[in-house]
Amino acid sequence: MRRRSLLLLAGLLLAPLAHADDGVPYIDLRYRDSTLHQANLADTGHAHTLRLQLGYLWTPLPGFSAYAEGTRVLSLFGRQYNDTTGRRTPYPAEADPPSTELSSAWVGYADDTAGVRAGRQYLNLDDRRFFSSNAWRQNPQSFDGITGYLNLGSGTTLAYDWIGQVNRTVGADFPDIDQRRWKLDGKLLHVDQALPLGKLTAYAYFVKNLTLPTDSVRTEGARWVGSALFGQTKLGWTAEAARQQDYANNPAHFSLPYHLFELDYGLPAISARAGEESLGGNGHTAFNIAYGSGHSFDGWVGVFAVPSHGLRDRYAGLQGQLPWQRLSWQVTRHDFQPASGDGPRYGSETDVGVLASLGTRLGLELQYGDYRAGSFSVNQRKLWLMMEYRYGRQAI
Repeated sequence: MRRRSLLLLAGLLLAPLAHADDGVPYIDLRYRDSTLHQANLADTGHAHTLRLQLGYLWTPLPGFSAYAEGTRVLSLFGRQYNDTTGRRTPYPAEADPPSTELSSAWVGYADDTAGVRAGRQYLNLDDRRFFSSNAWRQNPQSFDGITGYLNLGSGTTLAYDWIGQVNRTVGADFPDIDQRRWKLDGKLLHVDQALPLGKLTAYAYFVKNLTLPTDSVRTEGARWVGSALFGQTKLGWTAEAARQQDYANNPAHFSLPYHLFELDYGLPAISARAGEESLGGNGHTAFNIAYGSGHSFDGWVGVFAVPSHGLRDRYAGLQGQLPWQRLSWQVTRHDFQPASGDGPRYGSETDVGVLASLGTRLGLELQYGDYRAGSFSVNQRKLWLMMEYRYGRQAI
C-alpha cells in the first residue's frame, strides 16, 4: 500500500512537468510544531509534523474538470507525542499520525445552472460542523461518492450528495483499519434560499454507517446567516436549530436537539463575537458529529468528544486585523456545561490566535489554547506554531 501511494505522489509531481499547458498544479507544504501539556502526564509532548500535498487540476473542455491529489504526512525529530496509534501513550495526544494517501481524485462538470462531481472529494457544508474536510488536521478527511447541485433561479439552490465512504483524518496507514475509513450509505439534501438579509438553509442528512452502526444518524435542521450595515459598523448573525435521531442500523434509540446562536458586531479592525452552541445528550447518547469539524468548535485544545449529557458552549471574544503583513488576531473565552443540566461542570478555555500572510504564498500562524478543568477531565495547554507554503489552487 505504501509503495503504491509513493508512486502515486511521484506521478502527481511529474504530471505538471509533462503537461504544463493542460492544467493547474497545486503544492502545499505545512510544518507544525505542537507543544502539549496535560496535568496527569509527567512528560510534555512535542509534535513536529510536516504535510506535503501535490495536486493537479485538468480542464480539458469548458465546464469539464478532473482533479487528483496526494497527501504525505511525516513526523520529524522523533515522535514525542501520542499520535493515537497507541505507540506513544505516555505523552499527550496530537492526532496527526504519519500517512501516505490519495486524498482527492474526482471528475466533474459545472456551469452556472448545475454541477456534478464523482469520486473522492472534500465536503464542507455550511460552517463545517456536520460535514467537513477537517482542514486543521494534517491528514484531511475526504468522502467517496457523487455530489451535485442545481440552481433553480430566484436565489434557490438545491444540492444532493450520495457518499459511500469517509476517509478519516487518522490517515491510510493507521493500524486499525476500521478507523481509517468507514463504509457508508449517506444521502445528504441541502436547499439554500437567498434572502434580502442573508441566506436561509434547510438540510436533511441520512447516514447509514456500515462499519460503526452507532454512527448511523438522521439529522434535520435549518440555518439562517445574515448581516446588516449600520454606518461604518457591521452586525452579523447566525441562528441554527436541528434535531438528530437514530437511523437505519443504529442499535440505540434517541432524539436529540441542537442549536447555535451567534452575533458579531464591529469594524474590520476590531469586532466582538458572542454565541452559544448546544449539542444535546440524554445521559446515554450524545449528539453525533462524527463526520464534521471539531477544532473550530468547543475550544482548540480538543478535550471533548461530546459527553453523554451533551455539551453547551457559551463563548465570547474579540477579533481584528492589523496592517502589518495582513495580520489578523482573535481571543475567545469558552464556558462549557452539560446541555441537559446534569453531570459535572466541564470547565473553561481561553484561545488566542495570530495569523500573518507573508506575500501571496507563505503564511505563519500561532495558536494557543488553555483548558481549565472543572470536575471533568484535567487541565491541558497546547501551543501550535505553523508555517505553510502554497503554490497554485487546491480544487475543493
